[in-house]
Amino acid sequence: MSSPLYVKCGAAESAARTPSLTFPAILSDPLVRLVMKADGVDPGALERCLGRIAASLPPQEAPAAAGLRC
Repeated sequence: MSSPLYVKCGAAESAARTPSLTFPAILSDPLVRLVMKADGVDPGALERCLGRIAASLPPQEAPAAAGLRC
């Protein structure tokens, strides 16, 4: 589950500096945790659910490796 969810598109040099967000990074963000708590979301249950979904999907190339153009 550490595949990038979002990578900013643009010049190659800016893409190299742009960090990609992963599920673990998003789920550990303090603001996301606060919203999840306010909504009554169990972080462990959500992570397990997302893990099952990710495991059921076919592997995909990373956008940079696939030559994705934005």
